[in-house]
Amino acid sequence: MTSKNKSENPNFDEIRLDPISHIHRENNPQFIASIARGLEILRCFSSTNQLLGNQEIAQLTNLPKPTVARITSTLVSLGYLKQLPSTTKYLLDIGVLALGYAALANISARTQAQPFMEEMSRYAQAPVAMATRDRLTMMYLNVVHTDSTLTMRRPVGSTLPIHSSAMGRACLAAMETKEREYLIEAIRKRNLDNWPAIKRNLERSLRDYHDYGYCLSIGDWAKDVNSVAVPLIHSKHGILVFNCGAPSYLLDQDKLENEIGPRLIHMVNNISASLNNM
Repeated sequence: MTSKNKSENPNFDEIRLDPISHIHRENNPQFIASIARGLEILRCFSSTNQLLGNQEIAQLTNLPKPTVARITSTLVSLGYLKQLPSTTKYLLDIGVLALGYAALANISARTQAQPFMEEMSRYAQAPVAMATRDRLTMMYLNVVHTDSTLTMRRPVGSTLPIHSSAMGRACLAAMETKEREYLIEAIRKRNLDNWPAIKRNLERSLRDYHDYGYCLSIGDWAKDVNSVAVPLIHSKHGILVFNCGAPSYLLDQDKLENEIGPRLIHMVNNISASLNNM
């Protein structure tokens, strides 16, 4: 969405980060609450929540169970949910997959970036990934794996926390100040107990991006996993972020800072030039 559209709807980011509360109180005539409820019910399903019943969905969304039952029945009829035989449990159906692949097909940067990512991955002997922000997470859009990191395979669609991953920190660093400040405040509210440490790491990442052009995560997202990330700002795709990460015994901080980080910046510059020439 362009900055113009955001200014026309000052609650745009708030609605995206906290849609459930807006479903209950949104008075914008352009906001169709029934559609919002259905989409938020679909978002309740994940790799860790593959099977859900109406009661569980009602608890996750704070929607009345009868409302949830009507919506899940509709979603089954439309092919977005499937009800398991002889149960009251649902799982995502093929209709959601069709939407997901259609969305991926619209991201032409995936095709343009692929050969550059493959070259980078071969050099680093580590996975190279491409992601974009979804609320307070970073979602993988493409990944190039290596045989040396079999235990770290993460598929397209998997997510990382925005505040503790190198990808998320690079995404925040590349944003306009107002949007970044709003998201950081949302992160603070959701992580009150750990906020001092998170704040220090975010401030350090912003300095790193300003000074070096990349952001790091040294065991912050997962113990003994290090990564470096560089953002790409594009007029069509928004902020895309590329990272290279691996267990610390393969990529230590010194190698990330002095070797992998600069090469990743070069890779992103090449991808940007390729996209601009399309």
